[in-house]
Amino acid sequence: MFSEMGWWLRLQSALNTDEAWRDAARYFRGRVELRHDSGTGIISIEGGRATVTGETDSLGADITITGPDSEWRRVLAGQVDWFEGLSPGLGALILSGNAVAAWRDVKLMARTFTVMAQVDGAPAQVAFSPPPKPSGAPTTGHYAMIEELRVHYEEAGSGPPIICFHAACQDTLMWRHVMDGLSDAFRVIAVDAPAHGKTLEPEGGPFQSLTQHAELYEKLIAALGLDRPVIMGCSMGGNLVLEMAARRPDGYRAVVSAEGADYTPTVAGFFLDMLLLNGTQILECWAMSMTGNRTTPDRAREVMWQITRATPTAMRGDLQGYANFDKRAVVGTIRCPVLLLRGDGDWLVSQKRVEETQSHIPGSRIAVLAGTGHYPMIENPYEFNETVREFIGTTA
Repeated sequence: MFSEMGWWLRLQSALNTDEAWRDAARYFRGRVELRHDSGTGIISIEGGRATVTGETDSLGADITITGPDSEWRRVLAGQVDWFEGLSPGLGALILSGNAVAAWRDVKLMARTFTVMAQVDGAPAQVAFSPPPKPSGAPTTGHYAMIEELRVHYEEAGSGPPIICFHAACQDTLMWRHVMDGLSDAFRVIAVDAPAHGKTLEPEGGPFQSLTQHAELYEKLIAALGLDRPVIMGCSMGGNLVLEMAARRPDGYRAVVSAEGADYTPTVAGFFLDMLLLNGTQILECWAMSMTGNRTTPDRAREVMWQITRATPTAMRGDLQGYANFDKRAVVGTIRCPVLLLRGDGDWLVSQKRVEETQSHIPGSRIAVLAGTGHYPMIENPYEFNETVREFIGTTA
């Protein structure tokens, strides 16, 4: 397809008629090169407009993305985007030239890939996932002093306790539909991690490892008098609950690890550094990249809004802990029931990665939510809650 000059002209037209792309390109001036097996294409950008040519140019480029034709075909089919394509072990694209400029203007780069996949037709829309079903139980906020750190948590309902730990760069708000939906039968508690939401920042700054979180939350669970609670987490929190269960094999009734795995080496060091430069925009686009196609537009906007409220230092600390997480050698000690829950639209935590984790934890189960991405309790809250409810019901 890249060898066809007509495609490059269609790309030019698509970019220049895409309002989101033009908005992102408004203050960008430069040249982006797309290298493939048999040649190259140049996108020259100035004043919010693109001029595209499917041939080499003596002027060169400011930013170059190189990949084999097989990977570009996946881009054009909408199977891989800017973020997955450049992620270690997941994509086959290489960024060179002024890489810092590419991440500084990441919304432009990410939108360019989105438009490329739409040049010859947008993907068919599927039916959205159902709306949440609140129980009506009120949610209340509280504080606990844990080792001189004021920790904020929220709770709703009564009954067997479920304590929830949020994803990187988020806070208790990501669990609001879970607190609404499961508090008819459970005491649901959600915790703000240190330096997130209303929990203060520790004296040494945001935590850099998930073990630090585990040590703190063990003390919080004891302070709240919770007897063998269900522990549930998402992404960073999904990894965390696996570590917590391995640290105390008899300490919990059950584990729900949403978008979690026992090994997550898929975030590069350069990406972590770029969060300090442009973390808000990077994570906004990153979250959009990992949102499933059954997610309603309002829930997708909430995913992006929620993740951008963290500070850059907290973003980096969270994702450094996530990137360095490897508990493959210890999760086999977990004795309680474990549910590994993922959305099939989440490229960061693949089915293969989850199946590998399952193979290390005897008796663990996998549940997959169709058309759902990396934040299932926000994107698809009803099906998420019902899956969790059914699983916990089997652990009594």
